[in-house]
Amino acid sequence: MATTAGEALLAYLREQVSELRHRAPGVLAGQPEDVHQMRVAARRLRSLLTTGRPLFDDGAVEPLRDELRWLSGLLGAARDPVVVHERLAALLAQEPEALRFGPAAARIDEELDALAAAGFQSAIEALGSERYDLLLAALEKFLAHAPLSPAAARDPGTGIAKLVAKDERRLRRAAAGLAPHSDDGKNDGKNEGEVGGPDDGKNARDAGLHEVRKAAKRLRYSAELAASLPNEPGGGRAGKKFGKKAAKKHRQRAKQSAKSARRIQQLLGLHQDSVVARARLAELGGRALRSGENGFSYGRLHAKEEALAAAAERAFLKLWKKFPPS
Repeated sequence: MATTAGEALLAYLREQVSELRHRAPGVLAGQPEDVHQMRVAARRLRSLLTTGRPLFDDGAVEPLRDELRWLSGLLGAARDPVVVHERLAALLAQEPEALRFGPAAARIDEELDALAAAGFQSAIEALGSERYDLLLAALEKFLAHAPLSPAAARDPGTGIAKLVAKDERRLRRAAAGLAPHSDDGKNDGKNEGEVGGPDDGKNARDAGLHEVRKAAKRLRYSAELAASLPNEPGGGRAGKKFGKKAAKKHRQRAKQSAKSARRIQQLLGLHQDSVVARARLAELGGRALRSGENGFSYGRLHAKEEALAAAAERAFLKLWKKFPPS
């Protein structure tokens, strides 16, 4: 059992490195679920290295974070088109036959299948590259000889709880900094497309919600780590001072935070998926217009995606009102 915050974090990071290795064969075989799970492991590693910065020497985690960002980006290029494709296919299937004009279904299939195939190929090449081997080696070296700071010597419950509290404050700041709705009537007479007009407000709102989602994800991962710690305090004088009762209290609090953060991440993930899908639809609709094809279906799908995004945002705002108080 980990007796310090540093040991607890390193043990959790080891689990994620093992998950990276475990999922690699499935990615090489073109399995979408393995791509997803490997991406999650890479994101957890990067997120927890960010959260855990105070437990390591200054700058120690940055090279690893940069390389994990590279890996996550490649896996995302394989995963994201699949998600958008599934989403748009479901919406198209709901469309009445009388409202299906033009080759929208075929064009969407062609576009997103090609993007997913290119993404898979890039991911496969990356996993066979020297850069990926060096990343794994760097992770293993870091875990074996982590440059721990004095803060890492804290009791696991106390030390990790401080990190979770910092992530929670970050989430609250992101939510408090959200741009107002673009349809709140405060447009100052500006038209859509003008600087400061509704389009700018909507884009700022979407970007803000994406930041809230990322903050919720970071909180979720750190809170899940805290919730996985035993109720027993760590060893040494710090552990005795922390006490079993306090350890249990922190663990219960972490479970609640992880659950709430996960739900926020899910809701705003649906919102972000809609943002990505609408951008793709706008691009396909523009191509249809330039080539003389009927673009009606793209507009229909875009409007449906807007409604889904608005519903996801409303659900988030309702949930946020119930977020555990600080």
